[in-house]
Amino acid sequence: MTATLYDALKRMSVIREGLVLRNLDGTAKTDTQAVRAIERICRKAGLPQRLWHTLRHTFGTHAALFGVNPWRLQTWLGHKRIDETMLYVHVAESHAREWPDVVHEAARTEIDPDKRIVAMLGARGKAVAKPAARAEQNAAIVAA
Repeated sequence: MTATLYDALKRMSVIREGLVLRNLDGTAKTDTQAVRAIERICRKAGLPQRLWHTLRHTFGTHAALFGVNPWRLQTWLGHKRIDETMLYVHVAESHAREWPDVVHEAARTEIDPDKRIVAMLGARGKAVAKPAARAEQNAAIVAA
């Protein structure tokens, strides 16, 4: 999630429950319409096509990897039980890797913990991480 999207969602006067994707008239998009929309977005961006659930899992895993509090992640993902959220935390722990410098930079410039995670998530696509872990540096940024 980019900082722009995060800010836009925070400015919403009403938090809706249920379907997020809607037509211009406010009616819910069908599953087919939603799939076509993400396919179109990926194609126009020159990205491999991924479906919504894959993007959701990627977001949850990366947020856990960057150290978001599990209870905050539970809220962001809308899980009713913390054990659902902890699956993301366990996957992130078992796949720890070095963070690219651009992610470190994004983390250093933000004081608010939630905004720091969002900035890191937004920066992660700007570089590819190296497999070797830089655990001390990563832990220091999350703890800051």
